[in-house]
Amino acid sequence: MRAISRFSSLLMPLALAFSISFPAAHANQEKPPSVVASIIPVQLIASDLLDGIVEPEVLLPAGASPHQYSLKPSDARMLTNADVVIWIGPELERFLVKPLSQTSALTIKLLTEEMIHSGEEDVDEHEHHHEEGHHEEDHHDEEGDGHDHGGVDPHIWLDPHHALAIADAIHAALVQHFPHLKALLDQNLDRFTASLIQQDRALMSAFAPLSDRGFLVFHDAYGRFIEHYNLMQLGSVTINPSRKPGAKHLGELRDTVETSQAVCVFSEPQFSSAVVASIVAGTDAKVSEVDPLGQNVVLGAGAYQRFLADFAQPFYTCLAP
Repeated sequence: MRAISRFSSLLMPLALAFSISFPAAHANQEKPPSVVASIIPVQLIASDLLDGIVEPEVLLPAGASPHQYSLKPSDARMLTNADVVIWIGPELERFLVKPLSQTSALTIKLLTEEMIHSGEEDVDEHEHHHEEGHHEEDHHDEEGDGHDHGGVDPHIWLDPHHALAIADAIHAALVQHFPHLKALLDQNLDRFTASLIQQDRALMSAFAPLSDRGFLVFHDAYGRFIEHYNLMQLGSVTINPSRKPGAKHLGELRDTVETSQAVCVFSEPQFSSAVVASIVAGTDAKVSEVDPLGQNVVLGAGAYQRFLADFAQPFYTCLAP
């Protein structure tokens, strides 16, 4: 209980940041764009930027995994009617490659070479950038060149630095194609940036004492979050969640747990937790569930920050002594 209370108190300034009000959008003769995001975390960021303009839709329903998804007829209709489609890229949503090659919608591909090589930039540098103002000319074409990023972790939304870059990319594309929305898009981006920087600092402080607490994860998808907050992942049940892990690997993971190197094992709601249960059976390791796809987060201002807090909470609670 003490751990939960301390974690929540560190995020209290964020709640205050969300209470800041901005002028409402003025009536405009132009129709707001129809925006579709591939997965919920991208939808959450887009909904924050589009607050007061339009509520973006999402392709993948709650509980679905982009690793194992096939488009339905209703999804195809949604893409056909969309003015804007935002996705991570073929490394994550391979099922979208062909449909997006056939659409006339503006497509915003987020996992670009610039994104891949931007890991060293500090979140505080983003704060400095936004204090100086918005520079749309600094943004590259987010549709990318189709280059194969083999071996790259596509779960970019789990790192707050990359979430800022995602917001910048969406903002730049929308301003370029819908200039009449620029004023409100600018205000929403400023709010998003300031509140996320504040939240990131609180999380850094909360996780600092837990950097030596080892854990295992079900799906090897949290590398960007773990590296950003200097946490100690000892291994994963699987790299590809569509494939069942072998007996030898499961035995090695159980050995890791039994030698008390791992204090927690994290499962996911999108996949069966039976394997995780078998690894920790008869040990002192705790089991907790994390949701990297944010299936229960409400859209609107602060949506991504609520997702990040929900995602971080099980790590903090389970790892805390």
